[in-house]
Amino acid sequence: MAASSHSQMICPTLTAKTRKLTPVKSAQGNGTTVLDWLQLRVLSCYNEALMLKEGKMPPPRMAIVYPTYLCNHDCIGCDYTEENKLKKVMTREEFLRVIDQLHDIGVCGMEFCGGGEPTLNPHLSEAIDRAVEHGIHFGMLTNGTNLTKPLQEHLVRFGSYCRISLESAHKKTFDFYKRPAGEQAGFEKVVQNIKELVSLRDQAAPDTQLQISIKYSIEGNNFSDVQQAIKLGRQLNVDSIQFKLIRNMPSEIQDQSAVDLLIERIERAKYNGSSHTHVVYDLSKSKLEGPCWLSPLQVTVDALGDVYICCYYRHRKDAHRLGNLFRKNLRDIWYSQEHWAKIMRINTEDCNKYDCRFHSYNKMMRRLILEDIGQLHFV
Repeated sequence: MAASSHSQMICPTLTAKTRKLTPVKSAQGNGTTVLDWLQLRVLSCYNEALMLKEGKMPPPRMAIVYPTYLCNHDCIGCDYTEENKLKKVMTREEFLRVIDQLHDIGVCGMEFCGGGEPTLNPHLSEAIDRAVEHGIHFGMLTNGTNLTKPLQEHLVRFGSYCRISLESAHKKTFDFYKRPAGEQAGFEKVVQNIKELVSLRDQAAPDTQLQISIKYSIEGNNFSDVQQAIKLGRQLNVDSIQFKLIRNMPSEIQDQSAVDLLIERIERAKYNGSSHTHVVYDLSKSKLEGPCWLSPLQVTVDALGDVYICCYYRHRKDAHRLGNLFRKNLRDIWYSQEHWAKIMRINTEDCNKYDCRFHSYNKMMRRLILEDIGQLHFV
């Protein structure tokens, strides 16, 4: 593959003007939601995939942004314990530079997450406003402790999704697993914030597209709460509760019989009672077959301004770090020869330590684009 000059991609059906004045409405009718299309969304990256096939670097479609390495939880299964000791919070100037640089390179969607807890950055609302002005869609992954009323209003008015990492169904499990820093970061506070966000979203319907979900990462210390967590999700009236197994941690559940039992419990609770709350899970181990050639569809920027190939950089920082956005222009970082070189050196074994949606994306798009099995030149 050879480096190429920047090629501006246009986000479909989105401008700053329509984004501010005419929020996209939620999908209605026939039970159809975004959850039905998650695995197929990568097909919208057809043009970017063609560029990569031809050895040209496309702009990233999506950005993962860590506004801080500060957190008010100390979860047993956290992969960022060492980083959180830094307690780094992006300054206002740094945060807005990140947003502007991502817009400049052509990013269409942005997720604020961590790392640390994104809502602990005091400049988050202003950064969201800047993203919206640029016509960028945004979502958020949060522990739910600091979903203030202004932030809830931003999410309902402009947000695409908010996933709250609850990881439990009871205060006892929550306290043991997440080890919150006081009651303001405790179970009752998170549950109350979810209730308020759902209520505010429902009041705004249908003029909001916000999907509210509970994220539940299962491991050896919280697996007993799985069935009750589904019941809690339905009581809170969230759109979905999403289960995954924690990987590459000492507490990872590796015994297949235990995994089978978890699946049985989820299935039993899933069909026990009617509710619009979707139960989403895949406890199988994903596997990357061949190199991750689609990694340029997404860019990750951490609280230090470091730019990474993907969000699974934690145990291979040097191999995945592309440069620092606070010290260098993102275009120069993204379209560099070093970026191409590091993509070619991605270690598949390291990728397979985690369950990554790009595993299936790479397989699907390899067959459709590289092998042209789908004959996508035709309608």
